[in-house]
Amino acid sequence: SKVTCPSQPGSKGVTFTIIPHLAYVDFPKQITKMLSGILKYSTVLARAKELFDLVQIPSAKSRLSAYPHELSGGMRQRAMIALALACSPKLLLADEPTTALDATVQIQILLLLRQLQRELGMSIIFVTHDVGVATEIADELAVMYAGKIVEIGDVADVIKKPAHPYTQGLLSSTVNSESKGKRLEVIGGSPPDMSKLFKGCAFSPRCKKVLDQCWHQQPAPESLSTNQIASCFNI
Repeated sequence: SKVTCPSQPGSKGVTFTIIPHLAYVDFPKQITKMLSGILKYSTVLARAKELFDLVQIPSAKSRLSAYPHELSGGMRQRAMIALALACSPKLLLADEPTTALDATVQIQILLLLRQLQRELGMSIIFVTHDVGVATEIADELAVMYAGKIVEIGDVADVIKKPAHPYTQGLLSSTVNSESKGKRLEVIGGSPPDMSKLFKGCAFSPRCKKVLDQCWHQQPAPESLSTNQIASCFNI
């Protein structure tokens, strides 16, 4: 991902950065590229080690010269987070950062992101399809369908009192401690073809509460409380 760094040493850094996906990464080289013209290479290496220490990679100095295949999945993800933090962003976009990680490592990455958020004072937009992960990491939860936010609010409000039929469907089809012996609900149908969306609510073909107006009109966002908003004619 392309990152533009501050033009002057000591400035606060970029407003926004993204955790990159790993294909092949020469970490010191990437950091050098990002900070070229700002810091000397020796300083860049020191900064790289500092970032590895920050994301809790053991034996940070020796890991700087390691190839990706020499690192575990968890360490590779930590390296990507370190790279994203190189320019001290105010906002970090984490797009499915725990995908393909086992449950134990997943929890470690979530705890690390939470810790970094507090220590560095930055905001995080965490993109995930896993409702359980979202509840662990987020303060505010936005549910999207067909590229639009259909419900947003404090995590506790959205989880306890979901208002949009899609949010209700997601939570009803999620396994939890109370699911034993119960049949999980499913959301019928298939996701919409984004090239053939109609004027109405995109969730209409799959919605159990669909009304006639849903097919022809987009519902406006409605405030349910101070901290929760949803777009549905059934509210």
